Amino acid sequence: MDSTDKPKVLNEEIFTAEEIAESYSLHAATVRKIFTDEPGVIRLGRPAHGRRRQYFTLRIPASVVKRVFARMTVHA
Repeated sequence: MDSTDKPKVLNEEIFTAEEIAESYSLHAATVRKIFTDEPGVIRLGRPAHGRRRQYFTLRIPASVVKRVFARMTVHA
């Protein structure tokens, strides 16, 4: 695979929920709620099985952060 075949996400910075929370002065749990079902977010983990709960880690590309916060910003 050459550089023109790479998905866009490989060419941009990727953040954790904690990094975004610190940058925007939010709680990490709030950031996770905002980005959990957002298109473009990378979810690493495993699904729930039986009584075991689901565990996953979010990795959020810079373009998704920019898009979400632009959508959530109140424009006066």
